[in-house]
Amino acid sequence: MANKLKIRIQMKTTKTLFICVKIIVILFCFFFSEITFSQVNWLAFPDTPVLSMNPASGMWGAYGQPTVIIHNDTFKMWYAVAEGENQFDPITRGRIHYAWSVDGVTWTKYPNNPVLDVSGSGQWDGQWLDTPEILWDGTEFKLYYYGDSTYYQGQDHTALGLATSPDGINWTRHGKVLEKGEQGDWDGHFIESPAAYYNAESGLYALLYTGKDTTGFVQLGLAVSMDGSNFIKYPDYPVIPVGNYPSWNDIAVAAPALIETNGIIEMWYSGVSFNNGQYDSARVGYAVTLNGVHWIQYPGNPVLTSDPEHTSSFWAVDVVWDPNDTVYKMYYEDFWLYGDSLNIDTVNSIFYATAPRDVLFSTNCNTNSINDTIISSGESIQLWATGGDYFSWDPMDNLSNPAISNPIASPDSTTTYTVLIVSNNCITKEEITVTVDQSSKIESNSSKGYVTVHPNPATISTKISTNIRFNNATFILFNSIGQVVATQNNVNSSEIIVQRENLKNGIYFFQIINDGEMQTGKFVIE
Repeated sequence: MANKLKIRIQMKTTKTLFICVKIIVILFCFFFSEITFSQVNWLAFPDTPVLSMNPASGMWGAYGQPTVIIHNDTFKMWYAVAEGENQFDPITRGRIHYAWSVDGVTWTKYPNNPVLDVSGSGQWDGQWLDTPEILWDGTEFKLYYYGDSTYYQGQDHTALGLATSPDGINWTRHGKVLEKGEQGDWDGHFIESPAAYYNAESGLYALLYTGKDTTGFVQLGLAVSMDGSNFIKYPDYPVIPVGNYPSWNDIAVAAPALIETNGIIEMWYSGVSFNNGQYDSARVGYAVTLNGVHWIQYPGNPVLTSDPEHTSSFWAVDVVWDPNDTVYKMYYEDFWLYGDSLNIDTVNSIFYATAPRDVLFSTNCNTNSINDTIISSGESIQLWATGGDYFSWDPMDNLSNPAISNPIASPDSTTTYTVLIVSNNCITKEEITVTVDQSSKIESNSSKGYVTVHPNPATISTKISTNIRFNNATFILFNSIGQVVATQNNVNSSEIIVQRENLKNGIYFFQIINDGEMQTGKFVIE
């Protein structure tokens, strides 16, 4: 048994479930691990998985990649299992299984698993299924999953697919919904591990997905759809990149989990460090957003680690909020050590942890913001909020910088802005309504002046013009997530030409600071 090949379900070197040779058994993995999340203490049970193979059956199987929802007062889990057709089958393939629970702790496996099998030779998902993500959109279950047409090798053929079901057991495939990027793209090597979100009010579906480039970096991207099957990628760059070296997530940010709480989307994800155990010591980070594009990573990350260090690797977490117990319930993949003292073995299994909600909407929050206000049409106003270290404003249109505490807003019509405020002990939001009085429109010959942008959208260049001449003005250009991409000082004309050059497709905001006054605007590059 000591040299038996094992399959670990985690970020792949060649595939999501990859082969590794077990050489050393770390005995202290049996000890209880205390896991902390800032002010929240996670209670984990690392010795006893909630779902795993049965060693007595003689049927070996690696369990992982759980996805869980609470539906009709029942906990329902879909998960990946790597195993053969039977105990004598030497070919291990990934398939999707199902289980249910009334309390989220004691689970019953569906007796006729798998509920989604490989589709057969020659099909895009004919040899391997993995990283399931479940979504109930009010009418049916949607299962997004990773598929591959080859056994263990590949990634040239991987994609994300969709299956739908009325009951979560009987599934109809709908083919690929998202494919990897082009050679050289941040997701050009493979994509996997989607997390799904559905906004019933707007009808928008979103997938936060894991992508890997050819240099080995693993990051998170965004794709959106109005029907749940035809997805468009957010252009050009990941929404959550890896951290700077050296940091806890400088190799990978991967395998996200999403839930929405009172208008704030929460995300947990696995992070991997080059200097700290790599994939055998993955830790968990936490981030929040209002819109899915501009994420604020919790300043106390990582929020989920093992103690002693390297005794656990928290991979592919999924989280639900249990309103009955008023706790988060987390399910994650890790090694399970089983057997007796003379013959200890390991296999991937699914574990469980809980935590109260201590940071989100905490009573420790001490925030404030500008009151609702009225401005004349054509005017701008400086918004502000306090009580946090990080801020994110939404909607981002007509804001000078949505990622600071005090952006300049130039709304064309009455707008309610929401600001997300994040610190170590508080995550909350404030709302401010700016009413635009159209009856008191500012004339074009006012001392402040007006700004026009043409062409807009632009492909090669655009011209920003005003009705006044600048006097040593400063021009600042921001991208859609508030990063400064260009500045120009000592502007002494009434026109500014912006060349596309290295600007990527997207929305850009600008400020022109002239004689102590600020003018703002936006344009689109396509």
